[in-house]
Amino acid sequence: MAAMAEDLEALGLLSEPQRARIYAHLTAAGPCTRQEICQALDMGRTLVAFHLDKLQQAGLVDVVAEPAATGRRGRPAQRYQAAKHEVTASVPPRRYELLAEVLLEAAREHSAPEPFADAAVRVAVRRGRELAAGEPAAEGLWHLLAGLGYEPARDGEAVVLTNCPFQRMREVNPGLVCSVNAALARGCLEGLDAADRLTARFRPCPDNCCVILEPAA
Repeated sequence: MAAMAEDLEALGLLSEPQRARIYAHLTAAGPCTRQEICQALDMGRTLVAFHLDKLQQAGLVDVVAEPAATGRRGRPAQRYQAAKHEVTASVPPRRYELLAEVLLEAAREHSAPEPFADAAVRVAVRRGRELAAGEPAAEGLWHLLAGLGYEPARDGEAVVLTNCPFQRMREVNPGLVCSVNAALARGCLEGLDAADRLTARFRPCPDNCCVILEPAA
């Protein structure tokens, strides 16, 4: 949820018209100095500086130094460019890029006569372990599931995943997508050394994710 909140905040900054103009200009023109932005957009230096600062704080704009071999004296002017990382946000949370990464990696590893679904499950378990690496032991599982968009909630001793981050793709191929979901959850549990306490199993539900984490037998 924290990552989604940060993305929503960053996208919200672009609702300010002048700020959006600066970002669009940097996207189209490439690295520019503050003065070049002022001249291109006919905006005051103080206003441009204010909006650039906001865009930097949100990670939407990066600062790059002017190349040294410019022939100019004195300190090189700072240049600004649109950041290369993507910012996306959806409500409820969706993680279609994660599903695509798993399936593309499975396609690379898959070879007949192995069923493709088996390769996808194998890759998803491995990816779940990788995602779990570095998570704190105490709140690791909860934090990880929330970050992946599952919106976990307690149901007695079980953990219900109240949101499917791959919802639209589940409608296309529920068998494959739900298998990947379960495998990701299993990998997360293994990566956090929690597989002896919880197990991931299917519980078909039209509204929630079809995977529930229940106490291990």
